[in-house]
Amino acid sequence: MNICYLIRSFSNQAGTESYVYNMARALAGLGHTVHIVSMTGRGRRDFTGFEDKIFIHQLDLKEELFRGSRLLEQVFPLFTWRYGRAISKILPALIDKHALDIIEATDWGIDAWDYMAGRKVPVSVRLHGYPGFKDEFDRGLLKKWPKNYFYWSLFRRQLSGADLVTGVSKAYIDFVRKAWELKERAVQLIPISVDLTAFNTAEASREDRTILFAGRLEKSKGIEVLAQAIPLILKELPDARFYLAGQDYNRPGSRQTWSQYLTGTFGKERIIYLGSLSTRELVYYYRSAAICVVPSLYEPGGTVVFEAMACGCPVIASGVGGLVELIKDRRTGALIRPGEARALAAAAIELLQRPELRKEISQNALRFVRENFDINNIVRRTLDAYARTIGLFKTRKNFPT
Repeated sequence: MNICYLIRSFSNQAGTESYVYNMARALAGLGHTVHIVSMTGRGRRDFTGFEDKIFIHQLDLKEELFRGSRLLEQVFPLFTWRYGRAISKILPALIDKHALDIIEATDWGIDAWDYMAGRKVPVSVRLHGYPGFKDEFDRGLLKKWPKNYFYWSLFRRQLSGADLVTGVSKAYIDFVRKAWELKERAVQLIPISVDLTAFNTAEASREDRTILFAGRLEKSKGIEVLAQAIPLILKELPDARFYLAGQDYNRPGSRQTWSQYLTGTFGKERIIYLGSLSTRELVYYYRSAAICVVPSLYEPGGTVVFEAMACGCPVIASGVGGLVELIKDRRTGALIRPGEARALAAAAIELLQRPELRKEISQNALRFVRENFDINNIVRRTLDAYARTIGLFKTRKNFPT
């Protein structure tokens, strides 16, 4: 099977990028060919051994961008519109040259909305999840202003017209159906997977009193909650250390980034900012940290939770979105109420002080991941869904109703 993934960014360790990377390697390992269309190329991704099966097509949009359009961009999502149009222009040539069987679009990029009308091959949309949508929906902004409504309409068009839609969690599927008024849209649950050959407990050596935060250093990922919890943890455990891995962002209303603020406030010996890591580097810290914290305000699926669990690192996470489908409190992890720094601090202190509880949670979580989310099983479910979709598409194309 020849499969094409459309993804706007493919340069870091974010959840959607990790999903495409892991699926590409797993599919290539089964003999399938994967083409990835992106604006940023492969970044730090390693495809050694799959050079004849995985191909990156970097999209150059310089000629597609409006010049001097910043004012217009505040009103209408011109870049998103241009991006979708550019995708629709290059896909026919890729389909003909590489005999593509199916195209999969990630959700937040609105990649395939313009390609739907005259498509030659079926399109699948993956609801991997952009958490910002939930915040906009809760605040009544998802389709309130012209720009938001236009963006909402493009996404709805993509979801409505897709031949297959899959989602990472029941919670996110239910949210999307409600937010985009698609109650009758069939969506297949195919959860996030873990490549257990890359994420595992081999060579694990835990550093006592270490806490790992892996994700973008911005509000939706809970960095503000962690910042409020840090002094509470240090008051009880003054020798605790915090490792921060991910893209850094400015604090609201400040030119100072979160890592600069935290290291300046608590010292570089307590706060270690690691930057954006490769898969190999990230695995090292999953294996060495005592616990991993995921204090997100909302998470559709939670890639970090899967990865940490597979590496034997106990997870403390907010009880939101798809995370409540993964973590059974005090069995496969610890759940806290979202946004509550004191709850995060209390859970972290307890786990750091109770190695026997950490070990029990780690063993339960590892077994849970292996039984339910091994990429080899998830990729077979995905291939079955692709095959059915391709068959139905060919039937409709040959016998129009």
